[in-house]
Amino acid sequence: MKMKELHPSVRPYERMESSGAEALSDEELLAIIIRTGTKGRSAKEIASQILSSENNPDGLSGLNQLSISELSDIDGVGRIKAIMIKASLEMGKRSVTAFSNDNRVRFLSEEIACRYFQEKMSWLDTEEVQVVYLDTQKRLIAHHVLCKGTLNSVGVSNREVFRIAVKVNAAALILAHNHPSGDAKPSEEDVQATKELQKSGQLIGIDVIDHIVVGRGVSISMLKNGYMEEI
Repeated sequence: MKMKELHPSVRPYERMESSGAEALSDEELLAIIIRTGTKGRSAKEIASQILSSENNPDGLSGLNQLSISELSDIDGVGRIKAIMIKASLEMGKRSVTAFSNDNRVRFLSEEIACRYFQEKMSWLDTEEVQVVYLDTQKRLIAHHVLCKGTLNSVGVSNREVFRIAVKVNAAALILAHNHPSGDAKPSEEDVQATKELQKSGQLIGIDVIDHIVVGRGVSISMLKNGYMEEI
């Protein structure tokens, strides 16, 4: 079925206009990028095939790993669509990199924190724990890679977290770690470690305001999703 034959409420272009880009699925966003389908197949159908192709077992996150030639080999894609996809991915990466490298950034919302750490950590192959230290206006003072490994296996030290906070005169901090498996859902260990860290911070007057868990292409704010208390 051609895109124009779909009901307006399910067409990607119309859905983006009415609901915003964040409401669209990966398939719909990719369909907008490649614009057109082929004979007998809509852009949305080709987008679905790209995301589930044998050449691309990792779905959306795997697109960054594919070359133009590999994308071109997927049925219905070809050279031009492959170039359009790679160009769009590169623009997205540059946009986020420019944001996360801006030392004037203020962490005024969970969305900003998720976006910042998504750029820093989403493509790491091993798990890391990172912390941003903030002033009273939630402006970035310092960013530290605290350790490599899981929260459990490396034994994240509350003392070390707050030693750095005191050293840089931070009023607050945001913790983050990544799940290389791609699943951003916090584990029970993540939740417990965060609660203990937050309690320690309250004792010395340094707020642990959020903990971001970064997966492949998605990040979860533990504060926004109710895994920790708001300070």
